[in-house]
Amino acid sequence: MVDYFVTKGKLVVRNSEPLLVADGETKALSQAEFILWTSLHWNVMNKESLKAEFDRRMKKYGLYGDVSFEQTLNRMQTRGLVAGESDYLAVDALYNLVKDLYVVPLGTVNVFKKAMMFGVMLINGVPFNKCREAMDDFNLNCLEKKIVGFSKRLKVSGSELIRISDKDLWNIEFEEEIVPLAYDEHEDMDTLGNFTRFSKDKNKVLEAIVNLYLKKQIVFE
Repeated sequence: MVDYFVTKGKLVVRNSEPLLVADGETKALSQAEFILWTSLHWNVMNKESLKAEFDRRMKKYGLYGDVSFEQTLNRMQTRGLVAGESDYLAVDALYNLVKDLYVVPLGTVNVFKKAMMFGVMLINGVPFNKCREAMDDFNLNCLEKKIVGFSKRLKVSGSELIRISDKDLWNIEFEEEIVPLAYDEHEDMDTLGNFTRFSKDKNKVLEAIVNLYLKKQIVFE
């Protein structure tokens, strides 16, 4: 079996305390939870890789608690701060992971900000070619731009974005239009993912969503 995990929510700091905002709620983190969440954030990792990074960071910062990696991961999944799914094939595990998660854009980086970041990296001694590679993370292709633009207007899941792409419904403006236009008869939010698994646009939309997450342009809820 192949398993994949991603973070949910957005990290904020209030009164020097790290907090996670997910699904409209603000949640505190234990030290172990903070280490696990930041180990995974803006990465897609299997359990083995996540545990190795978690253990490395715990050791680096001298944190040895009574709670194990497995206990920490299970608690964060129960709290809705980490999502994980598995399947026999990697592409199916990734689809299972993304189909029910909501895509929340963080906003694109404008030209001025990119230039400032590029300059700071050069000043800090980062090689020119590495600076250019880092800036490429902010360049979005056509489909990625469509997903970001649509998700800014409406809160939609991965499976809904696949169906919207299938039917070329990128001009939908209102929440109440999604179900009558994007859903077929007898489908609902619980079953849509069973049908979009076989959609013609599944792979390219799935790839675009994952790329946006890796490019730090979206978070999941």
